[in-house]
Formats: sequence, C-alpha cells, structure tokens
Amino acid sequence: MLHFTAEYDPSDDQPCPLDPRSRGSAIRLSWPYAGNSRRAVVAKLPSLVRNRNGAARNPHTHNARIVHVSYQDVELHYHLTRSPSKGCTRPVLELPLAWNPVNLEVGHRDLFQYFQRTASRSLATFGRDPTELGNTLIRIALASNTASATAVLQSLLALSALHRHDVSSQAVELKISALKALADASGTHIGTTDAIQHVAAGMLLCSFEIHQSSCTSGEWTCYLRGVKDVIQAAGLDNLPHDCDLAALLDWVYYHDVLARFSLRHWRREPTTYNSSASSSAAPSPSSISSTPASIRAEPSQAAPPALALIEQLSEVCDAIPDRLAPMTSANRDDYKTFIQVLDWRIRSMRVATTADDSADTPLLTELYQLAMLVYLNRATENLLNQWPRTQRQIDRAFAILAQLDSCDRQFPVFILGCEAKSDEQRAVVLDLTDRAEKGVSSRSFNHVRRLLQAIWAQDDLAEGDINYWDKLSYVIGCCRIMPTFV
Repeated sequence: MLHFTAEYDPSDDQPCPLDPRSRGSAIRLSWPYAGNSRRAVVAKLPSLVRNRNGAARNPHTHNARIVHVSYQDVELHYHLTRSPSKGCTRPVLELPLAWNPVNLEVGHRDLFQYFQRTASRSLATFGRDPTELGNTLIRIALASNTASATAVLQSLLALSALHRHDVSSQAVELKISALKALADASGTHIGTTDAIQHVAAGMLLCSFEIHQSSCTSGEWTCYLRGVKDVIQAAGLDNLPHDCDLAALLDWVYYHDVLARFSLRHWRREPTTYNSSASSSAAPSPSSISSTPASIRAEPSQAAPPALALIEQLSEVCDAIPDRLAPMTSANRDDYKTFIQVLDWRIRSMRVATTADDSADTPLLTELYQLAMLVYLNRATENLLNQWPRTQRQIDRAFAILAQLDSCDRQFPVFILGCEAKSDEQRAVVLDLTDRAEKGVSSRSFNHVRRLLQAIWAQDDLAEGDINYWDKLSYVIGCCRIMPTFV
C-alpha cells in the first residue's frame, strides 16, 4: 500500500489539495520517491517574527503537525465527506489471512490436552472463567457417542489447532469434520442433550471464526444465528437450572449483544465482487442473527453479576436510533430524560467481585462503564450537554489503559480508542493491543487495530468535526465482513 505524509498547518493560507475550493487549513501531501530510504522529515523552522513589544514569536511551529495516512485513507475521506460519483463504490478494509503453510499433523490427544490447558482460555465469555467454560465443553463433548457429541469434539480440536498453529490445513479439516458431524446429527431426532451439544458446537465454530479475524471469517454470524434458533426450538432457556447449560446461555448472550452493536454500524453498500472474492463476501445484514426480526438471546437465570454490564450495553443499543430524527420539544424532553436515566444507571452500577476475579477486574469493569458512557454521549450528539464530564471520563479511561498490563475486551478498547487524538494516546492503545495479543487468552485485534487506524486518519484529514455516528458507521461498513468486539 502506498503511504504518504500529510503536513497540516492551520495557519497556512493555501487551499487544501483535498478540496480546491477551501481556504486555509492546508494539508500538503508528499509522496516518497522510488528508492528513497529517508525515514524522517526535517523541516527548517520559519523565521522568527517579533511582536510590538519586540518579543520573538513563531506563529507556525506550534500548529504544524505530521500525520501518516495512506491513499486508501484519502479515498475513504473523500467518500465520507462528499457524495461520490455514480458507480463509485466505497473502499474495502482488507484484513490479511495468517495462513500457516506447514503441514502439521498434531495428534488429537495433544490437541485435546492443549485445549484443556491453554486454548480454552481464549474463549470469549463475560463474567465467567473461560477455563471453566472449556471444561464444560469437554464434559458436553464426552457425554455421548452421537454425531452431535462428535461435532463438539471436532470443533473443540479445530479451535485448539487454530490457537496453536494459526490457520492451517489441519485446523480447516477439523472444522469441516465438525460441520459434517452437525449435518449428520441434524437428520435425526434431536433431544435435549443433542440440542445442548449443537449449541456447544455452534459456539465453538463461532469462536473459530473470530479468533483470527480475516476477510474469510465472516461465517460467525451464521453460527450465532443457528445457535439461537436451536435454543428457542428446544426450549433450552426454559429448562430447570443446570450449571453447564447456564454457562452456554450466558456465552451466547454475550456474543449476541456485541453482534447487535456491530450490526448497528455495519451497513454494506451493494458491491459486485469478482469470482475470487465471492466466497469471502460478507453475508447481507438480513441474514445476520441480530436483525430485528430474528431471535434475541437472553442471559441465564444464574447469570454472574458482571453480566449486568452487558445487559446495560444491550439497553444502550436499543436506546440509540440509527440517526436522531427531528423531534417535537415534548418528545425531545422525554427522550433526554430517558437518556439521563440510562446514563445515571451506568454510572451508578456496582459489580460485585468474586473469588475468581483477577486483580485487574475492577479496572476492566470501570473501563467498560466508561466506554458505554462515552458512546452514549457521543452517539446521542451530546444531548445531555455534559461534554466536560465526558472529557473527564475519556481522560480517566486513558489513565486506566496505560495502567493495564493487558485487555482482551475489544469493545472498550475500540470505543475509547476512537477518542485518541494525540500520538501519545494512540501509542497507549496500540501498545495495549500488542500486549494483549501476546497472551494466550486474547483473540486477534486485526479488526480493531485496522478500524482505529482508519478512524484516526479520518480525524486527521477532517477540516472540522465529523458526525460521530456517520464516521463509525462508514468506517465499520468498509469491512468486508461484520466485525465483532467481544
């Protein structure tokens, strides 16, 4: 990808190259020549200017800054801020596929043990110990010798192989074996045990897809929808309390709420893909599990206290329309009161700690609350007129981000990362994602990192503030597949 440097000087009176009609706020674009090995830009400071008192001052130095953007960022900026010409489609944010070409055939026993000890720690659940969830999945896989149980076991081994060696032929073959076992099981009568095994296998396949985010991992929404269909058809959410089933239901609920958040901003334009890309094309929003007409997952009756945060996020998603429509004075006052109550409920929430919580759990809980509060205020266009409080919340959030050793929760990292304006703040976010990915409990931050870099570039290229909802929706909509922020 071609990268160039944009030098921005608000005091410059030259028209901006991105808009020949503009006056002032010039952005000068410079491309490196072929073979140019220079890695730094050295500028001679302008001559000092003296004021009436004779004191020297330099009106340009403190305003000039360098931004690093790509050709695609400028193209995206054009599409976001102007009406593109007919037939011109928006850019697509591509993600690389981490394919391991080495033909590794690890024994199933080794993969099983690796899942139990290591890979299960990467399962994206909330308020529950992922290792305990892994043990639950093992019990479900070994509960019988049916095709449904085989599907759970093969899905478990596929995720283990993926976690251990990235995307490899063995991981893909195990995933295909799991799908074949699910197909065989679907042709027979499905009882309660089989239904639970279907849910477990579906969520493991969903986890397989989101572990290494790439442009070929868009099937996670289909697995999530299938899981919710099985839960409703079998009435699993109405069964008497069972610890293993409760862990599964809460796992599904967490993914479903975050999928609903993603869907609110992921709006793909109709695009004609070539034949080589058709297999990885994203499903349309109408086929995704979180459309209004589809089933919503519900938490279990024994949900952990921390899951109340996700319930609040679900309410935030419901409270904010796609775009604030014009309201009468009375309706606006009612809506403002509703948002005030929701804001207060998030701020006043206190999540009880448990013996299994880590030392960073209170900070991670606070970070989630801050992310929801910032998103609520920004998405409602500062309806509550409390920008100073929101800025304090952002400052507090970055203090926490700098303090954490790791954070594998992608929603708060993304929402708060969008507020990073300085290089120092952006470095804090990128350093945190790098540290998180080195841990065995983390999933790929490919989508989050790529989206944040695109949003930062739009902030740098913009001549003023960009509508928050439009910016997030446009950039997220440039993803070929719908991202998840679990």
